[in-house]
Amino acid sequence: MKGVFYKLPIDFKAIIQKKELEKTSIEHSIAQQIILLATTTFGECKFDETFGSKIWEIDFDLLINENELKEIISKTMKESLFLHERRIKANEIKVELSETKYFVDDISRSKKRVDIIIEAVIKSTNRNFDFRGYFFVGPLSYK
Repeated sequence: MKGVFYKLPIDFKAIIQKKELEKTSIEHSIAQQIILLATTTFGECKFDETFGSKIWEIDFDLLINENELKEIISKTMKESLFLHERRIKANEIKVELSETKYFVDDISRSKKRVDIIIEAVIKSTNRNFDFRGYFFVGPLSYK
């Protein structure tokens, strides 16, 4: 149905019981799609092997420098948004890197945090849309 957006993850039990699925706003739906694009590797989606991003391919590359990492993530997200999120026009995609320390069994660890900031316009409403999400690389984990 055009103009109706559903919250992820889909409640398949509700579908089987012929119940109404939980709906969401266009902004939340777009944000869900961006998260899926960022955390899906190319080829993982069998019906469309172009769905996803290159982020998984560089996840364990410890030798990659920060500028190259930013450029790869920015480029892959720009391409994925152009192909798979046509409800927005992305004006700017920024990638910020930082180190985050955490403790496991009283042992200090550190992970590289990657923030993705997207400034866009929703085409159907001509309203601004801002997305900010982050994940950690080596190995990838998303928040």
